[in-house]
Amino acid sequence: MKLKPHAEGEFMKECLVAAAELLAPDKVKLFQSVSDRITDMVQDIEKTLKNTARDFEYFSMACDETTDITNTAQLAIFVRGITTRFETKQELLSLQAMHGTTKGEDLFNQVIVAMNKFELPFEKLSGIATDGAPAMVGTLKGLTALVKKEMSHLSLDPSDLVVCYCIIRQESLCAHPLKLTNVMKTVVSTINLIKSRGLNNRQFKELLSEFESEYGNLVYHCEVRWLSRANMLARFYTLREEVRRFTEMKGKPVMELSDGKFLFDLAFMVDISKHLSELNIKLQGPKQLISSLLSNVKSSEVKLRLWQGQLEMGNTVHFPTLQEQKPDVTTEYAGECAKLIQAFDERFHDVENIQKELDMFAMPFNVQPSDVPMEIIELQNNNELKAKYNNLSLLDFYKLYVRAEHFPILRRRALKFASLFGTTYSCEQFFSKLTLAKTRFRSRLTDSNLENQL
Repeated sequence: MKLKPHAEGEFMKECLVAAAELLAPDKVKLFQSVSDRITDMVQDIEKTLKNTARDFEYFSMACDETTDITNTAQLAIFVRGITTRFETKQELLSLQAMHGTTKGEDLFNQVIVAMNKFELPFEKLSGIATDGAPAMVGTLKGLTALVKKEMSHLSLDPSDLVVCYCIIRQESLCAHPLKLTNVMKTVVSTINLIKSRGLNNRQFKELLSEFESEYGNLVYHCEVRWLSRANMLARFYTLREEVRRFTEMKGKPVMELSDGKFLFDLAFMVDISKHLSELNIKLQGPKQLISSLLSNVKSSEVKLRLWQGQLEMGNTVHFPTLQEQKPDVTTEYAGECAKLIQAFDERFHDVENIQKELDMFAMPFNVQPSDVPMEIIELQNNNELKAKYNNLSLLDFYKLYVRAEHFPILRRRALKFASLFGTTYSCEQFFSKLTLAKTRFRSRLTDSNLENQL
């Protein structure tokens, strides 16, 4: 017989108290007080969030799913709400353990449970950010499709819902066409040769110590970790001479390290990976506006077009590692930049649907006064407001000077777009804490206790 969540938690608590009575009878009361205090704190947090949620003018959700140490699917749902006074609140809404299937219908049902628990109405839902998995964004039975279907049933316009595929993940996927297979294959296999064998790794570190090298070891490459490639390539390039000597000493020379063309390719990969990593870091952070995230992406696209043109003319000024190698021809690398530009265009094509509204929100003084609310024209011709806009953060400007009585449409649009998640960064950050809370030593935590602790 399966116990209800509350009964299950009480049962586990009784078992733990009984264990404490056997192992540390003098600490039983302390254990009981700690357990009760965690429960009280959770109830207080939930009550506070529910009270705050009543004041939300708009809210959005970020949803992502992972698997814990016991192979249980865990759905994390974060909420980001904003009041009419532009006060924002971003919190974990729910952590739902899913012991069966994780289809779109299952995810949708868990989202409904979380929304009902905190009395969050669909009328105020502005957007959903997901990881882009089929269960999340499937056209017919994905989470977002079912949410839109529910909005239609409630006589709400589903086109008003902003669905965002995590911008950080899209940016990382843009780099996939950038392979230069000869470079990645050689570098990864060489690093594995050295680091995957204990004796080789120890001897290589001793060699680096003798040469007083800048670094003490190489770095593994991991496809899952978005920023690992740039660090791995940069470290390998810096230690390329030491790597060449060590592999020759071992009788397994890497001939590519004496090949000028390979070194050109490696140098280009070091530079372009560094540029992409810098963009990725700019996109990270829990409370960034979707407009600023997309602004960083667009800026990188413009840079890529500039670099493409420069490389076609042999100019390597923005590629210092490649410049150090002094290649005779760089048109091939201009072609790699073109691949990246195409990937960015394809992955962020959907953003064009809301780009006009985003521009009105983020750059109200720069949009063309055609086919826009009349309020934009009034705003653009107010020199006093223009001065305030240039000297304040975007949200402070809307909060203090775009009054509802004068600019009702602009203010509501600002509230909507300020409430949106542009990434699932909060979920990813939360999953790191999940792995610390539920480990192989604490794998029998109940679902409710795990959620309470987190």
